[in-house]
Amino acid sequence: MFTKVNSKVVSVDIGRSGPIVARKGAMLFYKGNVFFQPHQIAGAGMGGGMPGLGAMGGMAGRMLTGEHESTMIAQGQGEVHYGFLGIEVHVVDLGAVGGTIRVEASRLLAYGANLQASVVSVAPQGNSVGGGGGGGGLFGALRSAAAGVVTGQGMFTTQLSGPGSAVILGHGGVFELEVSPNKPPVTVDPQAFVGSAGQVNTNLRSTVSWRNVGRTGGEAMQLECSGQGIVYVQASEEKL
Repeated sequence: MFTKVNSKVVSVDIGRSGPIVARKGAMLFYKGNVFFQPHQIAGAGMGGGMPGLGAMGGMAGRMLTGEHESTMIAQGQGEVHYGFLGIEVHVVDLGAVGGTIRVEASRLLAYGANLQASVVSVAPQGNSVGGGGGGGGLFGALRSAAAGVVTGQGMFTTQLSGPGSAVILGHGGVFELEVSPNKPPVTVDPQAFVGSAGQVNTNLRSTVSWRNVGRTGGEAMQLECSGQGIVYVQASEEKL
């Protein structure tokens, strides 16, 4: 579906592939009869799934999920070229990785509109924070949100499922790390984490107390990845 023009640009013939969803501002140029319109991922900007927030959920959800990138859908006949801020691109064939990937919205460049896209909570994956405990209700939700702010990982992530391809972004390029139950977990700097495919569990761990969060280096908080699948990591700790 997507063809890499170089390390920072992909092209796609939407007449053959069908409509393409991409982050707003990612279209570089196109040839043919193509038109664009706003698009929204299911559940984006939601407040649900934030236990204990109640009526605050809608506002807090939009502020803290991190899944707020505006997207556009391209339709028609023609070839569209996509890129973003000169950042390296990586094409993922979902069929080759079990049919599902989870990726931070800021790291997602484009994907086929035929894929099922939704914003899902990372909590069911076993997300936890050491060095102080999470707790339940509003306090626990705020602790999880604070961890997301510190590390760049929100409480929610974008999930893509089905046959097709997606393009993800990474400073310095993206490389794949295999995660297997027969091998030790893969531990990643949270700001270098891009996404995962398969049955990957992520646990956010810290060796410092919450009083010291923000006063230590990035190595103080780490994302432990276990299970079965692939973890996508960028060659940098730089945020998008």
